[in-house]
Amino acid sequence: MRMFPVMAADLPESPSPLAEISHGPSAFEQFLENNQKTLLVLTVLLALGAAGLVVYRGIEKSRQQTAGAQLNKAADLASLQAVISENADTKAARSASILLADLQWKEGQQDAAISTLRSFIDANPDHPALATARASLGSKLMSQGKGADAATLYQEIADDPKSRYLAPYAMISLGDIAKSAGDTERAQTFYTRAKTDFPESGFAGTAGERIASLKAKPPVEVEPPPPPPTPPTPPAAGAAAPGSVIPVTPPATGAASAPVVIPAPQPAPETPVPQPAPAPQVEQTPSSEPPPATPEP
Repeated sequence: MRMFPVMAADLPESPSPLAEISHGPSAFEQFLENNQKTLLVLTVLLALGAAGLVVYRGIEKSRQQTAGAQLNKAADLASLQAVISENADTKAARSASILLADLQWKEGQQDAAISTLRSFIDANPDHPALATARASLGSKLMSQGKGADAATLYQEIADDPKSRYLAPYAMISLGDIAKSAGDTERAQTFYTRAKTDFPESGFAGTAGERIASLKAKPPVEVEPPPPPPTPPTPPAAGAAAPGSVIPVTPPATGAASAPVVIPAPQPAPETPVPQPAPAPQVEQTPSSEPPPATPEP
């Protein structure tokens, strides 16, 4: 293979240089120069926003702490209602709603207590105390004889994974509702689930007692024993003794009447005491020997 040398005359001449080195400002520098004021304003706004966020968090934290302190001091209906109205959208105000419902129930305001719990459940679907509020509302509805409404709440507790700590209680309550309705088979199903699915719970023993009560036979009615005889009434103080004579007031005509004699009580016949039999007498046989002679004086 032949190699031909390349001559300088064979290279084409370029009308422009191959590369140029620019000594002017870069595009980023030009952007900074053109938007210097805008960037400065944006930096100030970001700083103010960060500072405002810190201040807001501090204020919010202080508000939460103030509401919590106010809740700790609340002990009656008025103070609990003040916590709710003066500290809206705080954790303390939400917790105060559950406490308020319990206190309303104790004060006899049953409808108000149920209304308070329903409002809390509707307004706080993600609150950690949601299961507690449902259980409280369910127990109050059961006491009013509204088993169907209570069963809906207990079923929601049993189906919610976040409410597992109250699921055995909900199962037992569902069993009680079924038992009161006469459905013992369904009641036993709920009791068994509470016992087998949650053996570590303290409600497992309660579920076992409920199952045993379903299998127990009702007691048999027995006639009560007759009342004991009434003892005789002792004679009153000053009454006549047996055997005494009581004079009778003569009638208005003046005719005399015979005195009334109270018979004395007759003594009980004495039981003869057995006497020992007499000892047999032994007959003495006369001796054949003569009596000894009497010495003469």
